[in-house]
Amino acid sequence: MSKFMSVYPGAGTVALRRVMDAMSLFYEERSAAHRRKHFKVIQCPRPGLCFVFHGMILSACEHFAIDFLTKQGSETCEDCDVLLQIGSRLPQNYITRNSRLKGKWGPEENSSYLTFQLNRGKSFWMQILLTEECFLISVNGYHFAKYIHRMPYRWLEAVDVLGDVSDIVIDTYYVSEYPIRLTHSLPQPLPHLTKSIRDEESMDTEWKVLSSLAKMSSKKYLYQPSLPLPFYGKIFEDVSLVEGRALRIEGRVRLMPQRFSIAFQKGQEIWPQPTVSFYFSPCFLRSRHDKVGKAIITRRAYLNGEWVNCTVSRLNTSLRPGGAFVIVVVCRDTYYELFVNNRSLFHFKYQMKPDRVDIVNIRGDIKLWEVVIEGSNIIKKAKGRTAMDRAINAWKRTEIPQLEI
Repeated sequence: MSKFMSVYPGAGTVALRRVMDAMSLFYEERSAAHRRKHFKVIQCPRPGLCFVFHGMILSACEHFAIDFLTKQGSETCEDCDVLLQIGSRLPQNYITRNSRLKGKWGPEENSSYLTFQLNRGKSFWMQILLTEECFLISVNGYHFAKYIHRMPYRWLEAVDVLGDVSDIVIDTYYVSEYPIRLTHSLPQPLPHLTKSIRDEESMDTEWKVLSSLAKMSSKKYLYQPSLPLPFYGKIFEDVSLVEGRALRIEGRVRLMPQRFSIAFQKGQEIWPQPTVSFYFSPCFLRSRHDKVGKAIITRRAYLNGEWVNCTVSRLNTSLRPGGAFVIVVVCRDTYYELFVNNRSLFHFKYQMKPDRVDIVNIRGDIKLWEVVIEGSNIIKKAKGRTAMDRAINAWKRTEIPQLEI
């Protein structure tokens, strides 16, 4: 057993097998009575094997499931071990992942960076990729979650689709990258503000940031349409990130956030892991003694197959639940400088030239309204406490409307 657990990181959950909870048992029995498709896996299960599911969600759909089975099942397949079950629960708006071994289920997983993408009466498109470490799950062209193997993936022999869906089509083939992009999930070009802002105009820039914060904090603005997440922005060669240019991101942290992330990367794929010049991620999971706005900040880069220059620290920021923000990442001569609401938060030394970056990837617990490239030597902090500093501190003390959209 110890050897088994060392090879498969999720195998430790084998010791936590349990009987299904009442809701899961209800959906399991309901779906089992509506077996829509049984598919025998002909290809040898190995990393790169991709399953694509397409079908129609019934107008009265409560639940449907995709089961990856360890052997070709009988008509009921009650005795089959399940490497992975993806269960879509439409009334609760979440997707579960779990495994069954010897008739008992392990701990259920249901969290994701991606908002719920499935709707009654509409078609759905899922891609599940097999890798050495895990299953990768994509919904409607966006990466949804990964599921660490709890059993050897080589046991895979069949797939069942059950529940309130119809017109199911299953395709399998080997791929070299993931996910497959649909038209609506392709990266969108990032707008570029060509006006150059000189150092002496930095005060105007600061007032512009403060104006944006005030605008985004108003109740009326909360109803403005936001950019879909995860967000993939395309950077073209003529507006590449070079010294003096900056990326400006305007948005609002959700009321009950866990984390969000911003990545400057080369390539839009999730697998294999693309080269990342700069990765920034605030985590808001905190103890009761931490101040609101204090977050665990991770920054790092991914080069030559490994994460490098990784720093994790707890910093006081003006990022807080329900609060608007303007994040500006400036390209200096040898490092990125990141500002949150006009305050310089940290420097991150280049591990790769920023002009090689062609994708900005933003995901997590935020509302996103604007992402633009600015051509300037933006925001050089003056020494001492300025009138702008006092204005921003006054803004921080104002009450932000506590409304979640």
